[in-house]
Amino acid sequence: MDLAYELHDLVRTLDRQADQMLRGHDLTYNRFVTLVIASEHPGLTGRQLARAVGISEPAMSAIVRFLLGAGLMDDGAGTGAGNVRRIEVTLAGAQRLLEARDDLGDSLADTAQRLAIDAHHLAQTIHRLHTELNTPALTGEEPS
Repeated sequence: MDLAYELHDLVRTLDRQADQMLRGHDLTYNRFVTLVIASEHPGLTGRQLARAVGISEPAMSAIVRFLLGAGLMDDGAGTGAGNVRRIEVTLAGAQRLLEARDDLGDSLADTAQRLAIDAHHLAQTIHRLHTELNTPALTGEEPS
């Protein structure tokens, strides 16, 4: 068994399942993640959100346009900011996010428990692996 493939396949499966669960909220998983990040970090630009979500800037632009049009986000940049948007989640967006989180729930943790896997330990292990993979020596980036 190949660890890299298994993790990749697991993430793809989780993303597809999340998309299905979020359909009733008129959200995709990327829209949901965008709302999560924007709610935790108000005032981010579209470029910053694209980087945080891990998608292209044009793809993020489409997501932001949708969320703005749905009234789930506002552009807090104000006049004179040019093309730069400073994204903020609206009250309606915060409510939709809360409802969507409730529906997503702890399905992965529940599945792990059914398989007698310690979800907390698994999360810690994945976090350690992710942190290590993001070290500057491995990413080729300069330390900040």
